[in-house]
Amino acid sequence: MAHNVVKDKSPRRGAADDFAAMRRATPARLGIGRAGPRYPTHALLEFRADHARAVDAVRIEVPRDFPARNSMPELRTRAPNRQIYLLRPDLGRMLADDDAERLAQRYARRARISAADRAKPSVVIVVGDGLSSAAVGAHAPTMVCALKSKLAVRFRVIGSFFIRNARVRVEDHIGEILRPDLVCMIIGERPGLATAESLSAYVIWRPRLASLEPDRTVISNIHPGGLGIAAAAKKIARLCADAAAYQASGSALATALARSHRAD
Repeated sequence: MAHNVVKDKSPRRGAADDFAAMRRATPARLGIGRAGPRYPTHALLEFRADHARAVDAVRIEVPRDFPARNSMPELRTRAPNRQIYLLRPDLGRMLADDDAERLAQRYARRARISAADRAKPSVVIVVGDGLSSAAVGAHAPTMVCALKSKLAVRFRVIGSFFIRNARVRVEDHIGEILRPDLVCMIIGERPGLATAESLSAYVIWRPRLASLEPDRTVISNIHPGGLGIAAAAKKIARLCADAAAYQASGSALATALARSHRAD
């Protein structure tokens, strides 16, 4: 006589454990449940709060006293305010004419340096507000301090300053003016719903106005829930050392490192 077999539709214990482990490993919204066809109220409110933080991070400016409090001269791009900056990305890629002139004059008057220091590759550290004022305010000063400490061993840090309404490619204009070996730009990342306080570091070897996007290397996701400040400083310093050793960054550096590893 045939018997009907009722299959156990509950998830296996192993699958449930795997899913729980995945939830712990990511800030993504997994397994939040539902109320009918909609999110439960607590999940919806958390979503809206995270979205509001992301919008604020983009639109709110870094405080006016931020550069002075952190001993960083302020420069401005050609975007005169935040609204135009968001509408015209091209204006955030070039310094304002008067600030470009001021920068050139400032470093033209810098003191003579010793032969030993001149032998070191030169690096400029730039902090740009980018698309997250929250990230810059929360983490950039600590990031710059940690990075300077790491770079001082091998490099001559010839300046660090803050640029308001900055896009990444403004480092090309800085390279055109100052002619350093390296520019390292610490900039606020476009915020997401997981965090609105994430930084990126863009490193480029001898940037010029003709530089292209593949010429630069980026280290991203720098925040307490991602790549921590100390680990990021170590990683950026290693990147700068590789860039100086191979006199390249971006795709050219990646190719050189790959060849070196194959040769080993």
